[in-house]
Amino acid sequence: MFYEKIEEKIENAERIIDEIENIKRQKSDAEKEFNGLNKEFYHDKIAEDDYKKRLKNEFEDGKVIKQSKLNKRLLELFNEFRDINKDICSLFEVLEEIKKDKVDIIYAREFARRLKKYKGEEEKIKYSTYSYNFVGKYANVLFNKFSIELARKYPEYFKELYQNLRLANIRVFSNTYINISILGSCIGSFLSLIAGFLIFSFSFLGIIQSFALAFFSFLLMAAIFYFYPKIIVDSRRREIKNDLPFAILHMAAVAGSGAKLIDIFGMLLRSDEYKALSGEIKRIMNYVNLFGYNLTNALKNVAATTPSNEFKELINGMIGSIESGGSIKNFLKSKAEDTLIRYRLDRKKYVEVLSTYSDIYTAILIAAPLLFVIVLVLISIVGTKIGGLDISLVEKLGTFVVVPALNIGFIVFMNIVQPEI
Repeated sequence: MFYEKIEEKIENAERIIDEIENIKRQKSDAEKEFNGLNKEFYHDKIAEDDYKKRLKNEFEDGKVIKQSKLNKRLLELFNEFRDINKDICSLFEVLEEIKKDKVDIIYAREFARRLKKYKGEEEKIKYSTYSYNFVGKYANVLFNKFSIELARKYPEYFKELYQNLRLANIRVFSNTYINISILGSCIGSFLSLIAGFLIFSFSFLGIIQSFALAFFSFLLMAAIFYFYPKIIVDSRRREIKNDLPFAILHMAAVAGSGAKLIDIFGMLLRSDEYKALSGEIKRIMNYVNLFGYNLTNALKNVAATTPSNEFKELINGMIGSIESGGSIKNFLKSKAEDTLIRYRLDRKKYVEVLSTYSDIYTAILIAAPLLFVIVLVLISIVGTKIGGLDISLVEKLGTFVVVPALNIGFIVFMNIVQPEI
């Protein structure tokens, strides 16, 4: 009787597992439909009215309807899992009390343990697609047609921006980001125009100066928005490069214990020690746990969008090992050794470059100011002016403006070029 009950519970659990896998595939299809609709719209394959109508009817203005229904069903399945787990544990307790019946309790408990892991699976379902915020919605209403036409006429100027937005992992549609950029530039220009009227007089010249300031502010804000994704990409690339050697060493150590690759990624994400890699690893975990991708396809998708060439090389090596049936443990061990050697060489190279920078600093910011003072003293013997300026004024400008500015600039330059520890 007890065996029949256990078999029944096992069959129900297998049915639930099959349904969960089916729902994961449906969620992936719903996500692809949503992304496909946006892709068709931004490539002008469907009209704007049709796009808004479908977005409202099928996707609730950006929130996938199917996702909410599927998530509700997944919650019901997890509750069924919990009930099955409780029933099986109760049966085990009864079976342990019956001494005369011989039961493989260890096998049954192992099955129950495997069921328990699905209890925590519910938290992995939390995922949201791109959604418009208030600023994005307002910017789209004002400038959407203008930005689409602008991108169509000058694609060479926006190609790099689109690529940087993708690599920077900025969770905003490319066209929406352009609209926000135009809106921010207009606001900055308007505020500069008001400031110009307050600073300059309301004369004809003052009005011209105010509008010139507003135009300059518009160009400055547009340039900031244009280059901001590239700054984020460069920053992420540098941070990933600094964290990667130690992350690979960590992964190689864990792989030596026989852990699976997906479990290694999960361990790195939970450790919260590698901030720069957390975004890339989280995307791998989402592809596998939420969208139902196998690990190889998940790695390929992340490799295509990561800003770091070093991390891309690591992922491609993992893909090659998986597809060829090689040992991930041996690959990570070899990669850890190579990466650590490269890291030490980069540090050694930086120390050598630093010695060159010290010579430049000595020549420009120590010897040159002394020579400058000596030359001014000699010139003061002959006359009181140089280039139409009083020698005393030149001395003050050099002492209190030029030399401090050069020192500050050198410090900023050193902070930019030095690798983070």
